[in-house]
Amino acid sequence: MNLIFAKLFERYVKWNYPARFSITMYISVFDFFLAFLILLPTKTYIDHQIFNNEIHYEKSTILIMVFGLLTAIIFFVYIGYIKNNYIQKLSEKYKKRSVNKALLFFIVTFAPVILMVLAGIITVLLNGGSILGNEINGYFE
Repeated sequence: MNLIFAKLFERYVKWNYPARFSITMYISVFDFFLAFLILLPTKTYIDHQIFNNEIHYEKSTILIMVFGLLTAIIFFVYIGYIKNNYIQKLSEKYKKRSVNKALLFFIVTFAPVILMVLAGIITVLLNGGSILGNEINGYFE
């Protein structure tokens, strides 16, 4: 993904767009959805196996946790990629490589969506549930 991040950063710079801010937000959103790919099945497994689905969450608690996670990811992405100039180093490293513009935007658009869909599918496959009206017995049931 570093190649995709570097090429997207180059596009932002070429368009005179606020490149540092935009690339920070994109990498943060990508990492956020990647975290959901790991955390959603884990949370569902813990709720189902350990607490027997008896634990109930307040909506405000979940909302605070999600925004807290997003804030932490944005902070660490900013420190890692922008403040330490890692994105410029990646841009220089991949300067000789080229990525088709249509392919780049396809990957940039659909990578977070695919991660979110995968998170739901993996959660249902591991813990059981229903997908498109089909009842699935989970691997851990």
